[in-house]
Amino acid sequence: MEFFQEFMEQLLRIPSITGFEEKAARFIEEQIKPYVDWVKTDTLGNVIAFKKGSGKKKAKLMFETHYDQIGLMITKIEENGILRFTNIGGINKKSLPGKRVKILAKDEIYGIIGTKPPHLMSEDEAKKIESLDKLYIDCGYGRQEIEKLVKVGDIAIFDFEPTKLSGFSYSSAGLDDKAGAVVVYSVAKMLSNINSYHDLYFCFSVQEEVGLRGAKTAAYGIDPDFSISLDVTFGDPVGNPLKVSLGKGPTISFGPGHNPSFVRKIKSIADREDIPFQFEIEPRPAGTDAAVIQITKKGVYTALLGIPLRYMHSQVEIINTKDLYRSARICANIAMEEELLRSEEEIGDVK
Repeated sequence: MEFFQEFMEQLLRIPSITGFEEKAARFIEEQIKPYVDWVKTDTLGNVIAFKKGSGKKKAKLMFETHYDQIGLMITKIEENGILRFTNIGGINKKSLPGKRVKILAKDEIYGIIGTKPPHLMSEDEAKKIESLDKLYIDCGYGRQEIEKLVKVGDIAIFDFEPTKLSGFSYSSAGLDDKAGAVVVYSVAKMLSNINSYHDLYFCFSVQEEVGLRGAKTAAYGIDPDFSISLDVTFGDPVGNPLKVSLGKGPTISFGPGHNPSFVRKIKSIADREDIPFQFEIEPRPAGTDAAVIQITKKGVYTALLGIPLRYMHSQVEIINTKDLYRSARICANIAMEEELLRSEEEIGDVK
């Protein structure tokens, strides 16, 4: 974890709500700049870095992740000073009541998401999940006071503190998908003093949480031959027959959304380097950036590495940092391979 700990902890503390990622973009640019030939932020907010390869038959290989996170937006200030809000991205409504939030206004303002006390609820109300229009943020101010501090359109995040748990476990809001951003940054750092075979693009995409938007424009502009996306996946969920677990390595996805020959090559490299991994079966393209990258322009050889994560889209997401390091090692080894597809004679069962 020491390899990327400082970068991870600083990035997690920088809000990057979908559509409002500017501060995090500047941080990523500054941090990755020493390890690449150039870095820029494009029109939409994607941070794209480049490292030139030295191979005679080099391809354009992209490592991609998104770094935006879910959040809230203020929609109304009521007469009594409470704030109505809506979601940006897929908020879990069941987890909202009683949570502390930080409103990113001119100054940071703290508040609590309130709802009707259970003592005052009818039996039917107690059984229902409150809709967002029934919830509110209470900052303890009256209307005249709060209007000087907060305006409609201001954004808010869950208030949290990144926390190291037992062993290699780590908890924070925003690990979906700043965990992937840590991996892509770590790949650039690992390869900083090594000649890669291929031209490498390190892409930190925006607006994944509202429709994979950043990856669409970034992939169109880069036009990669090969792309590996890094995103979180459901780790140790109850009732999941695939039994993806934290601490046992990243998942390698297999299905129509990922090129079979490229996936087999990645698996063979992980086997050769003795890097633990797990399989995740996706019978149709899933809701990750890989789905839109695959069908960019002429088409892209695409793969997806999943970082197992518990409690997705909450302020207490949990990962195992060993899975981050293993993901980065797989990607760094791929960058040094001449052939990125398994030859016909090597192709057999994916497992």
